Amino acid sequence: MGPLGLVYYSRKLTLTERERIARELVNSAKVPLVLVSDGPGKARAWTEEGEFPLPDQSAQVLGSNHPFLKEVTQDLIHLCHHANAGDFVICGWRKGITAYSFALENGSHAGPTPEETKAFALLPEDTRLPNNERNYLRPLDLRHAALSALNRAEAEIPWEFARKVTEAKTLRIMTYNVHSCLGMDGKISPERIARVIAQHNPDIVALQELDVGRSRTGGVDQAHIIAQYLQMKFHFHPTVRIEEELYGDAVLTHLPMRLVKSDKLPGLFEKPHLEPRGALWVAIEVNGSEIQFINTHLGLRPKERLAQTEALLGTEWLSHPNCREPLILTGDFNAMPSSPVCLRLRNRLNDVQIELANHRPRKTLFGRYPLARIDHIFVDPGIEVIDVKVPNTKLEKVASDHLPLLADIRLG
Repeated sequence: MGPLGLVYYSRKLTLTERERIARELVNSAKVPLVLVSDGPGKARAWTEEGEFPLPDQSAQVLGSNHPFLKEVTQDLIHLCHHANAGDFVICGWRKGITAYSFALENGSHAGPTPEETKAFALLPEDTRLPNNERNYLRPLDLRHAALSALNRAEAEIPWEFARKVTEAKTLRIMTYNVHSCLGMDGKISPERIARVIAQHNPDIVALQELDVGRSRTGGVDQAHIIAQYLQMKFHFHPTVRIEEELYGDAVLTHLPMRLVKSDKLPGLFEKPHLEPRGALWVAIEVNGSEIQFINTHLGLRPKERLAQTEALLGTEWLSHPNCREPLILTGDFNAMPSSPVCLRLRNRLNDVQIELANHRPRKTLFGRYPLARIDHIFVDPGIEVIDVKVPNTKLEKVASDHLPLLADIRLG
């Protein structure tokens, strides 16, 4: 991020290794400043001039004339101790040099230079600010002032997300294969997936490939974490169980929801070791009536997918008496639009990317360079498709190996 960078090593470093690499970053790579955490409330810094403990020798690193020497030193120490900060924090500035950015951009922010940390804020004259002994404000002061104006406590503020009021009988649907929250940069982050979802403000979200309690992703409940950040309710269906570890799909929404059914889909008798597949069916209340919503993730083999599609079209799922319109079927079908799977489903339902007039269908796999359209949203003919999007900003391209698919629909 501009003049700050985080460096992650592939294994835990010894103190000797850490010091050697820090010196190499400074002397060989010419990084102006390298920092690491060094005990509670402390950090260690390296520059071309040597090694310095922080906060004790912060003036040698940042300059004794820095207008906010104490505050910037504490900010850098807190950054080094952040759980996701990596093994090294690198900085494009130290005292005595002109700052530069690690990212290619015309202007950058977030550095500790006097220019970056000295700013101004225009506030209404009746703004009530926290009492402090300083003659300047910190960003946290402005946050506390806003909370005070809203008469809300810190703990009550939701995470960077506030739902907009849904237009009557209009819904935004999202389907998203999140790849166990493992991004294209190798970083596992349910928080980042939640951020992708939040910025598009969906009403109902279908997620595939979620880990719950799996050691490979830190043992966390990814479905619960994402739902908690979004302040949504959720139902999770595990398709894979390895002792206490689970892997599967989920539906999240802020609307009233009840679970109708979650079950496995058929595999291939002659291939018993294929990854199990399943579907999750929920009923979601919208303006006093229910819609039937099914999320699925089909297999990798054509014959397997076709068998699973026939099961979905059968009396246990789409042809069940309780699976009445309005009806939405969505997920990762691992099938292109021209495949027998999609052609078979389109005998019963509409593909939102085809249904929308003047819309050129967009591909969803892979995240950085989309090559295939295998994530789909199918709706019954009584549902009007208003808009379709496959967002592909830098955030979506890195968060998963799929891009999310969104559809704005209007119920009949």
